[in-house]
This record gives sequence, C-alpha cells and structure tokens, in this order.
Amino acid sequence: MGLGEALMKIVVKIGDVVALAKRFRDDPNEAMQELLDHARTAVGETLQRVLDAEIELHLNEEKNPANKRNGYRSRTYGFKGLGTLTVRVPRDRKGTFESRIVLPNRRYDQATERDLALLHLAGISTRMLSILSGRVLGTKVSAMEVSNSIALLVPNAKAFLKRPLGERKWSYLYVDGTFFSVKRTTTEKEPVLVVLGVDEHGFKSVLAMVVGDKDSKDAWRMVFRELKERGLDGSTVKLGIMDGLPGLESVFKEEFIQAQVARCWVHKARNVLPHVPKRYQAAFIEAWDQVQYAASGATAREAFGLLKEKWARECDEAVACMEKDLGALLVHYEFPPKHWDALRTTNPIERVNKEFKRRSKSMEQMGPNGLTTLLAFTALKLEFGWMQVSIAASNLEHLVYRQKRKARLEELTRGLLN
Repeated sequence: MGLGEALMKIVVKIGDVVALAKRFRDDPNEAMQELLDHARTAVGETLQRVLDAEIELHLNEEKNPANKRNGYRSRTYGFKGLGTLTVRVPRDRKGTFESRIVLPNRRYDQATERDLALLHLAGISTRMLSILSGRVLGTKVSAMEVSNSIALLVPNAKAFLKRPLGERKWSYLYVDGTFFSVKRTTTEKEPVLVVLGVDEHGFKSVLAMVVGDKDSKDAWRMVFRELKERGLDGSTVKLGIMDGLPGLESVFKEEFIQAQVARCWVHKARNVLPHVPKRYQAAFIEAWDQVQYAASGATAREAFGLLKEKWARECDEAVACMEKDLGALLVHYEFPPKHWDALRTTNPIERVNKEFKRRSKSMEQMGPNGLTTLLAFTALKLEFGWMQVSIAASNLEHLVYRQKRKARLEELTRGLLN
C-alpha cells in the first residue's frame, strides 16, 4: 500500500462529512479547525506507520539476530504546515537505529527552519519571530534558533553572489560602498562594495556585493576584475556612475577602457554648496539647477557659463569645484534622453543600500554569513520589482524580455531557497 493510499484510507474515517460541511455554514472557523485536526491526526497516524517501517527496514539490513525492537520514545516534532505533532519514535536494543524522518537532534523539519530564515531576512527580528513562531509556524522556537537558521541559506546565497554574468550585456554600472556592523571576534563597521548594473534593455540588477576590509581604489579594482571573471564583458560598459572617492574614477577607466565616468550631482552638491555663503545659497542653487536640468548638453554648458559669470567673484571656490568635474557631471547628455534622469545621480544604488540598511536593523547581531545571506536575499527581492520597469520607465517596452527575466528570477530564487 502506498503512502498516498494509506493516507486516503485514514482521512475517510472522518465521521459525518456532510454534517461537517453543514457546520461550515454556522461557524466556519470552528469547522475549519476540526477539519485541520482530522488532517493532523491522519498525518500523525501515517507518519507512525512510516516510522515503524523504517526501523523494520533497519533491522533487516543490519541482520543482527540479537538486535530487536525495544519499544518507543515519545517526542514532539514540528512539521511545516502541520505544527507540532507528538510522535513515538521506535527504539532498538543495541541503540543503532536513528530515524532519518524525525531527526534525533532537531525539533522541527528543515522546511520550517527555512521559513524561519526567510521571515528573519524579510525583516522580522529574532525576538519578535520567537514570540510569533508558535502562531505563525505552529512550532515555538527561540531567538537563538532563528539566528542559527540563517546558516541553512548561506551556501546558496554565496552561489547567487557569484553567479555568471555573461548572459546579458551591461551598459551602465553604478558603484558605491556602504557600511555594516559585522560581528566576528569583535563587532566593527565593515564596508560592502556594491555594483548595480543596467543591461542593454535598461533593466537593473545587483551584480556584486563584496565585503571588504576598506572602501579603497585597490578594493574596487578587485571587485571590477571579479565581475569580468564571472563573464561580464567590459567592452559593452559605456558609463560608470559614482561619487568622488579618490582614485575610483581612474581605476574604473583602467578596467573598462571604453567607458566614461559620470559624477553624481547629489554627491557633488555636498562638496560645492559648503563653499557658498548661506545668504547666497538659494540663488546659487537656482543657477545650479539650470545646469543640472538643462534640455541638452549645449544648453547646460551655456547655463554653467552664466553661473560662472555671476558667482565667480563671491563664490570662487564653489565655482572652481563645480568646473573641475563639469565634464563628468554633463556626460549623461551623450546618452539617450530617456536615461538622463537615471544617470544624473547614484540614487538607484543609494536606494539599494538604503534597503540593505533597513533590513539589517532587525538582525541585532550579524556575522559575515548572515550579512552575505541578507544581501543576496534583499537583492533578489529588489529584482522582482525591477523586472517590471526599465530605467526609461516605460511599462510597455520589452514585454518579451520581461517574461525571460521573470523566468530567470524564479530560477535564481529556487537556487537560493531550495
């Protein structure tokens, strides 16, 4: 008799199914609970049959006449979708039997552990998840068990962060670093170097999230070379958008020799405006915006000429600081106009880093493996939103590509979670 057939034979023992169906009209919640109790009983009885068969299989394979069954040991065990069941695990005289179904050193199955990890990564703190676990998962767990569950996803998370990149052509790369508190022997701030790519169709994807010892040009060179080792074709990269980290621009140009570099207007404003006296700032910003949001590159340069003419005397340091990087600030005008808004600033990658920070707040203490898994999970979650809209913000474009991308995301998600 197969397991499915055995389970069906048990389920049909429910007394009066017609009466139960009628009770759904009067009190659906109570009737549903009764139905679930029947299902739990059915599964429990079927599980007991399987455990008895498991020890018989063990004894037959062992072929030791002196070893026989020796009663049962009752214990509770959590199963996904069913909650905690009381099971009777068979024992043998020699103590050689160890169930592969109800594992000896576990209180719940791996599917429940995976759910713990996912709920934690989704933003529920270890303490809150411990409190809610009995209601949400049907199995009460400790805050430490929640934290330890992350280890289950670590290998697949690391594989995702090293996935091949050669299937798509990458046109734009946003690069930025952010910091997390990481617990090793001590807890210290550690940088994570993030690269966000935009492919030839205008769709974003997190390409790299590397935990490094410092946010330096040598560390970034290592990141760029690893991207190429994973299949990224450097010859297709047209533009790198970044802040003003010393040396980063030169390293980027050395690694992607056909690409140009764009400076983020937001970061540049933080460098320029402190040189503008407070009484002049409103008027200066108005002139600044005429350059930043000009209708063309030529118009932008004309607007800067007017800004320089008006403010070179009162705000000479601010004008010089702006003029020094003017080419990198205006380079986005050399690309399709529908991409200008996305290429003016590093806002796309800043939003990614902000999401990383938000999700890490629920993880009171985070080791390097926990950080790796958090980054991979968050990147996957973000991509589900990105696959709907390109940086040109046209919902009607690339419908065929969108389906291909959705299938790819489903494949990546299965790789992380299964």
